Amino acid sequence: MNIIRKIKIRYFRSIYTVSINTCRDINIISGRNDVGKSNILKALNLFFNNNTDWNTGIDFYKDFSAQRLDEVRQKSIKGKQFISIEVEFNRPERFKNSLPETFVVTRTWSRDGQSYTEKNNLKTLENSNKLPSSLETATRFLTNLLNKIHFEYIPAVKDRIYFSHLLTRLQSSLLEKTLEEGSPIAKTTSNLAKYIEEHIVQLQEDFKTATTLETSITPPGELADLFQSFHVATKTEIGFIPLQLRGDGLQARYIPSVLYYIATNSNKLFIWGFEEPENSLEYSHATKLAEDFIKIYSKQAQIFITSHSPAFISLEKNTNACFRAFQENSQTELCEIWPKLKDKEHFHRLREELGILSIQKEVHAQYSSKLRELEQAKLHLSVLEREIEISNKPLILTEGKTDKIILETAWGKLFPGESIPFIIRVADPLVGIDDSENAGGAQSLKRMIESIHPEDGRKVIAIFDRDDEGIKEFNKLSRNFKKWRGVDDIKCHKNGLAFALLLIAPEFRSEYAKANNMYIEFMFGDDILTLKNERGIGLGIMTQPINSLYIGSKRIDTVPDDLQDLFKGRKCYEKIVSGKKVFAEDIVPTLKQDAFGAFKKLFTQCKQIIDT
Repeated sequence: MNIIRKIKIRYFRSIYTVSINTCRDINIISGRNDVGKSNILKALNLFFNNNTDWNTGIDFYKDFSAQRLDEVRQKSIKGKQFISIEVEFNRPERFKNSLPETFVVTRTWSRDGQSYTEKNNLKTLENSNKLPSSLETATRFLTNLLNKIHFEYIPAVKDRIYFSHLLTRLQSSLLEKTLEEGSPIAKTTSNLAKYIEEHIVQLQEDFKTATTLETSITPPGELADLFQSFHVATKTEIGFIPLQLRGDGLQARYIPSVLYYIATNSNKLFIWGFEEPENSLEYSHATKLAEDFIKIYSKQAQIFITSHSPAFISLEKNTNACFRAFQENSQTELCEIWPKLKDKEHFHRLREELGILSIQKEVHAQYSSKLRELEQAKLHLSVLEREIEISNKPLILTEGKTDKIILETAWGKLFPGESIPFIIRVADPLVGIDDSENAGGAQSLKRMIESIHPEDGRKVIAIFDRDDEGIKEFNKLSRNFKKWRGVDDIKCHKNGLAFALLLIAPEFRSEYAKANNMYIEFMFGDDILTLKNERGIGLGIMTQPINSLYIGSKRIDTVPDDLQDLFKGRKCYEKIVSGKKVFAEDIVPTLKQDAFGAFKKLFTQCKQIIDT
């Protein structure tokens, strides 16, 4: 968030004149101790809150520049005693139709009083035709905007009084929202007042007798008045412990979290003046806090920070600005370090002034590097664990790519939320290498299931289509495959790991099974097989010549024409001639669960084999 564009401070404490011309979302001010870094934040606190230090009003003779005081004592400029803070604002989007894109507000405090005088440049902008509205409208909305801006000053020493203030702010944010009439909590306040009225009648009568005054109980005008204070407890292994009894670092870390919550749940515009947010935090937590300032907190507030920590100073992002604060002739000066380094000497001086900063920055770089390496190691470990899990999972092999897609979709539809207990793979050695070629089919499936090695240590099931080709290859499996538990359509290798089964036909496809014409697509009903995708494409099904015929166990490879005519028009002899990919990818995923009922028996059979 970028509310303030520029700042100019004159004659405030150690500041004679200081300007910041590149305010960003996060503005970091660093330098050695006692050079006046915090005075910049306190000047902003004075501008917005009429306070200098936290909860402390202005004391002009204490807060006025000593050097300027020496100057004004000269006869030639006698009486020129004032503190001036000039802020150039960026217009928030919501004020687009009422305020100019940028505008300046100057507030001045004189030795004659505690209040300030205010002026702006709206009239000048009007003369330049830069106002989107009338001067009267712009002036009114400027006041509205200034009232919406809340500057939160967080001192370097965050004592219990400040924490109490912060929790009061949190309480207000939680409880002082506008409540709709009739809401449960609004009714609670009304009921509470009524309850009290009903139970203190005697007290009211006694008081009236003694004083002639009548009393009544009025519900609190603000809901927060129902509560005296907030107590925050933190959960530990031994129970809940009050936050104020935890370490200073944990308490300090709670501050930006609370401020962020308040900003998120308010219609105000927030600016933070945060002194040394890294105080009491160990380095890893300071690093994480710096990341949170960039990625999270700066989205809801413009932030000004004083800091000695490389975790903050090394934040070289486009949304950040970093400045070196130093003193020259007892005056606080600022020099931009990032993003526009005008003088490299200031960068080197900053490193020298902070002493250990160069070492800390190197440590920070190493820490960040090791942190990235750790994340990469975790990612690699996750991949390895996944690979180990996959290598131990049972495997189901199919003849074609569309078979795999349909089976995986069927499992997801039938058992939503339940991870599939096996891997489904295509018996195609070119899959993923040359998808333009189809090297799958019943022959590839036979070769693959016959090659399962006992050292693989996992069960593999090959599902053959119940068509001429699938039945032929199933029957040609090596003699090491025997009937499994006496079932004709399931075979098991001697190693106890390799299994083969013919596709199980549902009852409504029994004629298809007898005709050796059972494919996985026929596991769906006829109404499904006729569906089309958005382009009007679906399965192409038609009756084709019968190439072979079984009579009993005898196969006839040449079917006479009179027999061909006999089978024409029988749906169980229809063949799928096109559209398998479209059907599997576009149509099957759109089906409801009840369309996949025929797959339950197939999955049950596979699980039974695996669990044996």
